[in-house]
Amino acid sequence: MGMFDIDDVIDANMGGRSPNQSSMSSSQRDRLEIRFLRANLEKTLMICEALWELLRERGKMTDEHLHEKLYEIDMRDGVLDGKNQRAISQCPNCKRNVSPRHATCLYCGHVIDDSIFSLNQ
Repeated sequence: MGMFDIDDVIDANMGGRSPNQSSMSSSQRDRLEIRFLRANLEKTLMICEALWELLRERGKMTDEHLHEKLYEIDMRDGVLDGKNQRAISQCPNCKRNVSPRHATCLYCGHVIDDSIFSLNQ
């Protein structure tokens, strides 16, 4: 079973009717998108919890190991804030500033962050 699809959420909230986007107000679409995001976040958290329990039970890891790794990852950006955010950086190719929101330089297309864990905004 895959992650939730926004169109499935819309269909479920519309009683099985398939609305076209023009029949929905932007606030209705936004509310459904928020539901979609929450559902995916809840499922992701449950998967993380299951993976941690498997590692703890079968891999002999402890909660202390997890906290140490979380601290290490949190501090990669130099700030203990529960996030691992890149700071504004300089593109090594064209030397222009690149926002942490972008994985590639907007000017020359050079890949700045190729981590599978980076969030696209």
